[in-house]
Order: sequence, then structure tokens, then C-alpha cells
Amino acid sequence: MPKVERIQRLSPNTRGEDYVVGDIHGHFSVLEAALSHIGFDVHRDRLLSVGDLIDRGPESHRAADFLGQPWFVAARGNHEQMMLDTVGGDTIAPGARALWYQNGGRWFEEVDEYEAHVLCSALAELPYALAVERADGRQVGVVHADLPAQRWATAVAAIADAADESTVLQHTIWSRERAGAIQARLDGQRSRRAVDVGGIDRVFFGHTPMPAAIACSNTRWLDTGVFLPRGRLSIAALSDDSLWSFAVDDARDIRRGWRKLS
Repeated sequence: MPKVERIQRLSPNTRGEDYVVGDIHGHFSVLEAALSHIGFDVHRDRLLSVGDLIDRGPESHRAADFLGQPWFVAARGNHEQMMLDTVGGDTIAPGARALWYQNGGRWFEEVDEYEAHVLCSALAELPYALAVERADGRQVGVVHADLPAQRWATAVAAIADAADESTVLQHTIWSRERAGAIQARLDGQRSRRAVDVGGIDRVFFGHTPMPAAIACSNTRWLDTGVFLPRGRLSIAALSDDSLWSFAVDDARDIRRGWRKLS
């Protein structure tokens, strides 16, 4: 396996817009329609992904095509990790295949050997976090599930220094602790768990499906359950915090704006 660049740092995009997309889960045709609607320019803009490109949708095999585009940059999600745990190494961890197949990985049985190799190689290089510098000096983070610390600098240092398969890395792609605090607020409950991330302007998360795209403090939650009944795919623009949420089953059904929580 190649050495993974745990934190991928992106310099300012001075030519166009940066967008962030929530969990795609194999719905790449929906993504293409969404990008067309917002006027995405492949020559100027960048699309940043919170991860979970694969599983549970009809087009997981197309992930490698997007990862090969210079304008598409993704963080690692738990579904990418489940695939790598099953087919990305010389040995398979006990129960890895069963876990992956239970979570939508059976599509891989239909992929030919060459496609499988290309996709595994691309997924193995995915970082655990994206650190994006904006032209105006703002700093933006993109991770899949959670951060192992309350401050950005502490969290990315822990991710960079963690041993392979450590609890720090597992937390980053699997945890629902911070998302649980969001869900408590949605239910009208009080939570002692802090949501905000110190030392950074904004952080985008996915992983935990929300009833709408959520803005809370300096965090943004973009997983709107694209694979669920009445699911949506959500995309945000970094320049002005615009948000589009596209219904999977009706291309005309597009919601605008965040659901804001205090």
C-alpha cells in the first residue's frame, strides 16, 4: 500500500469557485445534473468531497473516473475504508467483507479486474482531511465524520501522527459524536458536546444523514441521505456559503439554504 498523505493541503483557487459535496454513495448521475445546474466549470472550479463516494447507489464503479479529474478532490470516508480493508491489501481482516457487503459493497462483484485495480489504487491515496486555504485568508476543513480534538491544529496533528488503524483515524471516518450533538439540537435537546471547531473558519462534515443540510456554529453538515427514500445530494459554495440540495427522485425539486442551529 502507498504511503498516505493524511492531510491534503490545497492552495487558494484564484481562478474560480470551490464547492463541497456531501456523501455521493454511487449517485454520480445525480451529481452531474447538480453540477450542471449550479454552472460548475471544470476549467476553473474545484469540487471537494467529504467522502463516501461508493456503496448504496447504482454507479459506485464511476468513482475512479471522478477521482481521476484534476478538479475533484475527496477526503476518505468509512465506505472507502471498508473497501480497502476487504480488497486493498494482501490479507483481509476477519469480518471485513461481511461488514462491507452489509453496507452496500456487493456491487464490487460485478467490477472487472482492471477497474478494481484502478479504483483500489485511487482510494488508497485518499487523505483523511482536506485543509483548504482561501484567497481571502480564510481556512476551511473537509473531513468525513468527526475530528479527534476540538481545535483544528490539534486534530490534524493527531491525524498526521497516528499509527495506521489507530483509534484516531477510525474516529475521523466513523465517529458520530459531534453529529450526535447536532441531532440532539434538532430534537430540541441540550447537549454538552461542543460542536464548533477552534482555530479554523469552517469545517464541512458528512457521514451522518441529516434531515436537511445543517449550519451550526462554524460547522456544516452535508450528508442529506442521498441513498434514502426522498434522499438529497447537497452542495455548498465556499465563497458565500450558498447551499443547494437536490432531490434524487425529482430533478426539479431543489432546495436552497441551510437549516441553521444555534
